[in-house]
Amino acid sequence: MQKILLTLIFFCQAFNALYSQAAIVSDPIFIRSDYGYELIGRLRDRVLVFRDRYDDFVVQAFDAQMHLSWSKDLNDLDRRGMQVIAVIPGRNDFSVVYQMRRRGHTILRVHKYDPGANLIDSMMLKDYGERLFVTPVLDYVQSDDRNCIVVYNTAERNRIEASCFLLDKMKLLWDTTQLVAETTDAFEDRQPELALSNTGSFFWLTEKNNHKGKLDKHELNIRRFDPAGIHENQVPLGPYLTVNSKFIFDNLNNCLSGAGLWSEKGGDRVNGAFYFSSTPGSELTQVLHYEPFDEKFIAILKQKGGGDDSRGIADTELRELLLRQDGGIIMVVERYHETLQGAAAGQGFFHDGMRTIVNYYYDDVFLVAFQPNGQTQWQTALHKKQYSQDDDGTFSSYFLLRNVDKMRFLFNDEIKYENTCSEYVVNPIGDFDRNSLLNTINQGLRLRFRDSLQLNASECIVPSEYRGRLRLVLLRF
Repeated sequence: MQKILLTLIFFCQAFNALYSQAAIVSDPIFIRSDYGYELIGRLRDRVLVFRDRYDDFVVQAFDAQMHLSWSKDLNDLDRRGMQVIAVIPGRNDFSVVYQMRRRGHTILRVHKYDPGANLIDSMMLKDYGERLFVTPVLDYVQSDDRNCIVVYNTAERNRIEASCFLLDKMKLLWDTTQLVAETTDAFEDRQPELALSNTGSFFWLTEKNNHKGKLDKHELNIRRFDPAGIHENQVPLGPYLTVNSKFIFDNLNNCLSGAGLWSEKGGDRVNGAFYFSSTPGSELTQVLHYEPFDEKFIAILKQKGGGDDSRGIADTELRELLLRQDGGIIMVVERYHETLQGAAAGQGFFHDGMRTIVNYYYDDVFLVAFQPNGQTQWQTALHKKQYSQDDDGTFSSYFLLRNVDKMRFLFNDEIKYENTCSEYVVNPIGDFDRNSLLNTINQGLRLRFRDSLQLNASECIVPSEYRGRLRLVLLRF
């Protein structure tokens, strides 16, 4: 009864009933000695969390009222020489993809579990062999439906080594190793951009000649890996310096889509955005369009008038791309930078014993909506200012809750122990409202919005870390 009363008091203090939102806060989990954790999501009627506790792996389940229901050790996962790559939820199960070292060999494996964390299947995906000097460093990308994954090796800069796997069928679709003739072709300026379709088409995209003196030869190189083999083509990118880009596969319209930012003079200021679309196997359907930001939008974003300072937008970071049903894209960009206090003295400690401090700034978010022909339909600026020190920006940035008819951007107003939180609700034509979401005064919560997990169209789980305790906050809209 006391727990019920405390929950009701939290609702009354923290939430505005006008927006018909509700929250349930879980029982605390002590994670001070944990290596990390992963939100699996809701399977059947339980919300599951995967915990890496250094010496073992545990799955814990929370019921509808977010009370701890059960906890189970995954004894089939041997801690020795093992590293978890991904924990991926399915419709009625979840999978743990991991690498392990045995007798000098690196082995890639996957274990599949039911909603009760019982092992139902396992498989070795690949044995990388004995590599004494260049141990594989593995990363992954997953498809939109989360059923198809590609694990690739980032340790060797002169070749692409990747394996594609279907989780529902526990089936290896393809495995490939391709040498890259020129290092600058695949790794010039930025790391490659990746995209993966639901059917296992994997795209490895790199740029070449993205320099002022070589823009006449500036091009995008697209390598596509699928069960039929390897395909490659080049797309001229025109006389623009691209600063930031991302790509995503549109399974509804069967095309590779991308967007990014470009600059006239380089440096840290961007002057516009670009859109790209291509249907695999049909180069004639490619769309590439560049569009500059107008002065009015830049002035609104920077909350000041024009002049020399309006010639570009500084400190931009492309966060994500959202697909539209008509084949267009919404690009989400956040203004972010960090500074070092005492940078002139170098990293580490000063000669007088003072420590170098890292300042993190996560400021405004802006959206650019592209039509399928590449033309900009609307642009919107969402103002926020977040500042923190030496926390790797853990409690900064935002979480995007996606819905058919709206986008909700959830974020902390300030980065401190007692804080208020807000949301921007953006409709399909770029209009928005800013609402007060909740406050954490006297609640013992510090919300990590950027690490939240969407459960469905109206629910998400937000992790909170406060003094070595993890709580899960279930938000309903």
